[in-house]
Amino acid sequence: MNAPRILVPVASSPCAKEQKKFGVGENYINALVHCGALPLLVPVTISLEEQRRLLFEADGLLLTGGGDVDPARYGESPHEAVYGVSEARDEAELNLVRWAVEADKPLFAICRGIQVMNVALGGSLIQDLPTQAPSPIVHRGNNDDRDEPVHPIRVQAQSRLAGILGTEQTQVNSFHHQAVKQIADGLVPIAHAPDGVIEAVEMPGRRHVLGVQWHPEEMAQDVPAMMRLFEAFVAACRER
Repeated sequence: MNAPRILVPVASSPCAKEQKKFGVGENYINALVHCGALPLLVPVTISLEEQRRLLFEADGLLLTGGGDVDPARYGESPHEAVYGVSEARDEAELNLVRWAVEADKPLFAICRGIQVMNVALGGSLIQDLPTQAPSPIVHRGNNDDRDEPVHPIRVQAQSRLAGILGTEQTQVNSFHHQAVKQIADGLVPIAHAPDGVIEAVEMPGRRHVLGVQWHPEEMAQDVPAMMRLFEAFVAACRER
């Protein structure tokens, strides 16, 4: 059986010009390969026409973590804490989401990815949780322990996510300062942190459209439930 081909947009790092390089976290790729998929890393700087062609030749789309979405994309002025905005990445990923949903292409969106998906479909974001929605819950964990859970989430019963995880409560890691605010039409929030922050969304009626706010790729090696998120996504891609 041929390996399902998963499109993974990649952007350049927000560092000094002479050090810029395209890249993506190794554990995203490791998880996809573990599940029998073939990741296709595509620079966000190629033309939109080429990106659309490659998406339709692929079997699914994975959106990864990274810098913030430009608040202008959802009609707001930027908060002073907004960082890492990339016009090229925003343009590419927002369009890829819309095309994938329109074509019922399996989509798995992680951290920044869930935020991109929400904005692409008409929603908005909390631009800075510490100042706009302060809470004792830790949402921006320690980068030195990326596989360590930092807070619990509650998952809606009967949701796709609950079925994949096999539970309605679990512990997750967390590395974000933004979150979904106004939910986009068509998306359903199906997991929350104890302070009410949306931790996952899905789209009923589509083959597989799922977004999570945490980083399952960092926990997948040691936590079977987190690897099942990738297994379910790759299985949906294989069905195509």
